[in-house]
Amino acid sequence: MSKPIGLRKSISYLERGSRLMIMNATDGKHFYIVPGGRVEHDTAQKIIDREDVIVFDDGLFPGSPQSWKISR
Repeated sequence: MSKPIGLRKSISYLERGSRLMIMNATDGKHFYIVPGGRVEHDTAQKIIDREDVIVFDDGLFPGSPQSWKISR
């Protein structure tokens, strides 16, 4: 598995239109900046907690966010 990207680089990707997404795997949930790369759970939480980040897609069930983006 590739090395996770950090907060600063993640924000840079998001500012250019990437999304933060949860991906499910056999070993649990993982967060990715798409396109960009994998991020640690704590980095993802810092991104989600930002005032300028909004839910992009609720996924299969309403109220179950699966992707986020920076609002413009």
